[in-house]
Amino acid sequence: MFDSKNANLIVWVLSAWLALVETACGQEASGTEQAEPDSGRPLPRAVFIDLPQPVIDDQDPVFPALDRSTAASTNAPSDQQEQTLLEYRDLIERTENAGGAWSPDLVEQLTAIGNVHQSQGDHLAALRSFDRAMHVTRVNAGLNTVDQIPIVQNMINSHSALAQWAEVDLYQSYLFYIQQRIYGPNDPRIIPALQQLGEWNMQAFGIGLGDTLGLRLSAAQLLFNAAARLVEFHYGRSDARYIPYLRNIVHSAYQVARNPQLISELENSDFRGDRAVLAAMINERLPSQPAGFIAGEEALRSIISFRQEQEDVYALAESIAELADWYLLYAQRRAADELYLSAWQLLADEENSEALQQSLFGTVVAIPLIITEPRMVDRRALGKGPESLTEGFVDLSFTVTRNGSVRRVSVLSDENPQNIIQFGSVGRALRSFVFRPVLQDGVPVATEDNRFRFRYWY
Repeated sequence: MFDSKNANLIVWVLSAWLALVETACGQEASGTEQAEPDSGRPLPRAVFIDLPQPVIDDQDPVFPALDRSTAASTNAPSDQQEQTLLEYRDLIERTENAGGAWSPDLVEQLTAIGNVHQSQGDHLAALRSFDRAMHVTRVNAGLNTVDQIPIVQNMINSHSALAQWAEVDLYQSYLFYIQQRIYGPNDPRIIPALQQLGEWNMQAFGIGLGDTLGLRLSAAQLLFNAAARLVEFHYGRSDARYIPYLRNIVHSAYQVARNPQLISELENSDFRGDRAVLAAMINERLPSQPAGFIAGEEALRSIISFRQEQEDVYALAESIAELADWYLLYAQRRAADELYLSAWQLLADEENSEALQQSLFGTVVAIPLIITEPRMVDRRALGKGPESLTEGFVDLSFTVTRNGSVRRVSVLSDENPQNIIQFGSVGRALRSFVFRPVLQDGVPVATEDNRFRFRYWY
């Protein structure tokens, strides 16, 4: 239970939330479009760095493909799509003549047209259809109904394709608000909503959206904690989502620990109120500050506890090694060494022990392993993602000490006046990386001439 002050705060915030959504919808309905910011000249230094890939026997490493679709990349409609659009427009006209501009039958028809435009990449046209469908739904069913959920999700997808991040932020929050009002904080159907909003806050943090980045991390951590707690309560730890959700907690904890200056901003009374509202909505205990090292440690230990109940020895050793990585990141080297040795010895009892030990500890690996997206190393590109920048590659050789630190970086790729600045900034960023060291007989050792290819964006 919460006192009346908290209840009034929740009502006030949610009322303001709805007002913002209505304003945004009104702007879209009137055809108002937000001007795209001037991207300016390409940045001379590397802004994002992808996970480094080892160069083995001069084979080209394979990097995951990056989605570079843009709002301008519309596809010419096929004859079938054109026919479908004509049929739906004719159907809408007949529906309006029979039932008026707010006929509930229009919702399905407008949504269908929006889906066709979306498939063509014409997201502005799609948004016009989805926006009208949402207004018709509200008129007929009310402001907070389950019928709005797929429509708002479609609007989020189109705004994302247009890189309209402020609108994405608005509708992500509104979508969660609807679902929370419908399902409540403990219904299992709220779990995907918790996860989606948590992931969005991490994405918004990554592109530097807004002035309250510490609040983004705090919100993500609260949401991920609630999602993992509800999965365990309703479905048990064997549910396929349980481990990924714990790893999301580790991810948010890592960013909290890396950005203490942002977390200190949460002492502001306005931010404390925002955090309290969210915690109340999801029935989550509100800590005085978001946890960094401790939250990550607890989540990784929970993963180990789950793995101990399974029969996969390699997965257990891998989870123990990840906790060792966590300790190494924060210079707790004795604890890291003990856990690395424990994982090594666990594999030593297996039939193919040498192959398993080599697979887990035979090469250096960039940690933490929970970071899978490109890392921002130059914050001048706030509000942008790597897909909006120019891509480049560089091969580097370096030493990794027994404590995971990087030393003696050298460039293996051909340097020229067009890339030397980017190469230099990648090399400087590499020195801040931590790697899991190679183990010999369960003991970390220094290794030289570790060759990796780095994909970067500038």
